[in-house]
Amino acid sequence: MFKKVLLVITLLVSAISMAQNSTASPYSLGGLGDVTFRGNAINRMMGGISVFADSIHSNINNPASLGELKLTTFSVGVHYRNTQLISAETNEDVASGSLDYIAVSIPVKSFSFAFGVMPFSSVGYQLQSIEEENDITVLNRYEGRGGVNKTFISLGFKVFKYLNLGGTMNFNFGAISSEASRQEENIDFGTFLNNRSQIRGVDFQLGAHLKIPLGKDFTVDAFGTYSPEHSLTSENEQTFTTRSVSSQSIGSIVEVDLSTQNLDNVDLTIGSKYELGIGFGKDKKWLLGAQYTAIDSGNFQNDFIQLNSVSYENGSRLSFGGYFIPNYSSITDYWKRIVFRAGFREETSGIIINNTSLKETGISFGVSLPLGGYYSAANVAGFSSLNIGLEFGKRGQNNNGLIQENYWALRIGASLNDLWFIKRKYN
Repeated sequence: MFKKVLLVITLLVSAISMAQNSTASPYSLGGLGDVTFRGNAINRMMGGISVFADSIHSNINNPASLGELKLTTFSVGVHYRNTQLISAETNEDVASGSLDYIAVSIPVKSFSFAFGVMPFSSVGYQLQSIEEENDITVLNRYEGRGGVNKTFISLGFKVFKYLNLGGTMNFNFGAISSEASRQEENIDFGTFLNNRSQIRGVDFQLGAHLKIPLGKDFTVDAFGTYSPEHSLTSENEQTFTTRSVSSQSIGSIVEVDLSTQNLDNVDLTIGSKYELGIGFGKDKKWLLGAQYTAIDSGNFQNDFIQLNSVSYENGSRLSFGGYFIPNYSSITDYWKRIVFRAGFREETSGIIINNTSLKETGISFGVSLPLGGYYSAANVAGFSSLNIGLEFGKRGQNNNGLIQENYWALRIGASLNDLWFIKRKYN
């Protein structure tokens, strides 16, 4: 038991150290950056749907699903993403990757609980423009990095035979920094404006899940989650710097007293969010599901960092997906126990740039590969799985001064099962 707990702590520390800079998108300049966590590897392979709940997988998106859990589950996910940035002037390929999440889910006598850490959003952009002012060439550059992480604890339990309820508390933390610079032709020293924000705050999520059998083999799954509006605190610093472009030596540094403008601490209002999903399937054979997500992001505002070309609207996402298992109980053919998954999603991000809504579409598919043999009192590794998926998507457009992102992402997750807190009948 001690070794398992020590492993979990080590993984959590590793996750925190790797949590940021997992994007290379110019669109991460808006809001809190790109929202990088949208479910575990299994969810992402099915277009992001979270409607399915069973006894051996942890669904981080819906705490009520923990009411179905029967085995302790370690979940970890990573991704690699390649993005082609297409503008009216040029094309460029960029790559990024990071740890997506680490979670531990534990069933006890009358409920289950989970805890873990995830990089929730990430900032990573570099933009520049060249202008002519009074016959002088001026280079303006804008850079940003950082992000927001979440540590969470969730609780889920079965209320009635077909109904589970649950809740999650998230603690948000992270840092976002940006730099705007101006460099004139034939002048070695440039002017740099540096902003840095430390983000802190708590938010909550409530969830419910229904699992209703239809006849002997078929089931209907339905779920809903709700995250109330909440505020995050941003502690801010701002400095003006002159710096040599050739040698990077510092000329002067001036720290701005933000308290005189009431900008040293600002509250960021994060709107409410709800998700509704439904699925129909045959137990241990196949599932088809659909999900709708609505985000009240239209009132987001950051008084410390105001971008003239960026505004906000309410966001939404529509997802479809499912899975198929040829024969989960096959003894002689390993390949028949592989789970095949696929999905599609279409969303409005909630960000408006140059008076144009930022939209995204994506398709995904992948497999869950069983690890080990079958479940018994001595062997629970048979329910563990390695989940490998590919995602292809498009975001934005390459007109109206915008950039189109065409990307593909490789996502790998592991779901490892074990028995804890089980009283042995024999020694």
